Amino acid sequence: MVNVWKVSTLVLAGALVVVVGRGAVQESAACDADLPTAEQITRLKLARGFTFLERAEQEIEQASAARPRERANALAQIAKAKASIELALSLVAEPEPRPLPTPKPLPRPLPRKNPETPATQAAGTTVPAGMVNPFLVSTRKDPLNTRN
Repeated sequence: MVNVWKVSTLVLAGALVVVVGRGAVQESAACDADLPTAEQITRLKLARGFTFLERAEQEIEQASAARPRERANALAQIAKAKASIELALSLVAEPEPRPLPTPKPLPRPLPRKNPETPATQAAGTTVPAGMVNPFLVSTRKDPLNTRN
């Protein structure tokens, strides 16, 4: 017995292939206008916020039953927020950046002497102390080495 669900799935998949293959599905665009820039979007959102603050200020002024101190505090905060938004919306030219100071050249290091460690003196080598690992230098004579 053939499962009806499997057959119907295959038929619908085949119909989809035929429709897409013939070009019945086309691309479309909602509009051909230029998209707004990030600066334009920001300015729009700031303007909406300013309008919201104006409405809030009107509502608070009409709330006559509110405590006078809290009402005055709210109006002061709204005025401060409106001033900040007006400042952000104003087209103030940004100041030119200051040039960075040129870094002073580093002083040249003094030449260092090549001191020898006692381990290197005993082994008879003339390697500077900074170049020898003291754990690798032996101060005893090797009994198997016949050249010592």
